Amino acid sequence: MWDKFQIGFWHPFGAYTGQSAGQVLKWKSGEVARHGWTFWSFVHSSSASVWLDYLATFQGTVYALCSHSPGARDPDTNKGTLLASHYRYLQEQVWHTMPDPELMKVTNPFKRQGLALAFKVNRVIEIPPVIPPLGVEWYSRGDRSWHPDRIPTRGEFLVRRGGTIPARRVCAVLELARP
Repeated sequence: MWDKFQIGFWHPFGAYTGQSAGQVLKWKSGEVARHGWTFWSFVHSSSASVWLDYLATFQGTVYALCSHSPGARDPDTNKGTLLASHYRYLQEQVWHTMPDPELMKVTNPFKRQGLALAFKVNRVIEIPPVIPPLGVEWYSRGDRSWHPDRIPTRGEFLVRRGGTIPARRVCAVLELARP
């Protein structure tokens, strides 16, 4: 897949909802097997519309690179997470009811005005922790430019092939559905 990677996301990843990273990957892989796809939630970001603008003209497969972060803390385990009941695509106004939670359980702390974002995932690819054999640049919403330096450690970022600095280690790659 590394030779196919042109653009995608950097996604910080570790333990979640009391489960290890490996258990989360198994959980989400099972949802894809049962339902054909799944949602993979993360914190809401105002960058989403900018990401869609970049991806609108891209014709290839979009991936999310899940960091290998064994020391990452499980976010908000003391505050709890909520089960998503509805979803909508960013450019839609209509809300859809989530599939049966027995088929797909999408959780998130919903810390930003009760909202979260999610990747629509067609395939979960678990790999041994590895530094991807390619350089990447990341997009900064703040100055609206691509940066060839190391990807920040917090938050999701749009990334593309380029630059000379490799990404940090990853332990999974998500093959995403078209936005």
